[in-house]
Amino acid sequence: MTLGRSDRGPFAAAIDRYRARLDAASGGVEVRALKASRLASAAQRRAADAETLLTAARAAGGRTVLLDERGASFTTAALAAHVAALEVRGESRLTLLVGAADGVDEGARAQVDAIWSLSPLTLPHELALVVLLEQLYRVASLASGHPYHRP
Repeated sequence: MTLGRSDRGPFAAAIDRYRARLDAASGGVEVRALKASRLASAAQRRAADAETLLTAARAAGGRTVLLDERGASFTTAALAAHVAALEVRGESRLTLLVGAADGVDEGARAQVDAIWSLSPLTLPHELALVVLLEQLYRVASLASGHPYHRP
């Protein structure tokens, strides 16, 4: 899940491409773009956006993972192993949360199951979504033995 539109702009084609590849490789992925807050202050927007993401995540179910530059970082192989371990434990449904331009309220960090980092850099949410979908496709390719990932 992400806040703000991801269906237009320079990243839309890449989002669509990796979403389609991931659908074919893993049997399904849903990308939901939720409406970002338009409140006056950044702090108010962060709090409102966090509540929007968390409410949608609770409704979706599964293990909730917030994407944040201060989260746990993985190599691709380590991420593949981590996802495989989650599947073995019966936690194959992941709800991944990508914040909006102002980030996510600090209180949201305590309300998720895990926090992962795609990069120590701050990324626009659309680019973060492209990187996330590409890495999930790469993880699915590794799991199936598809040659997409070449270490």
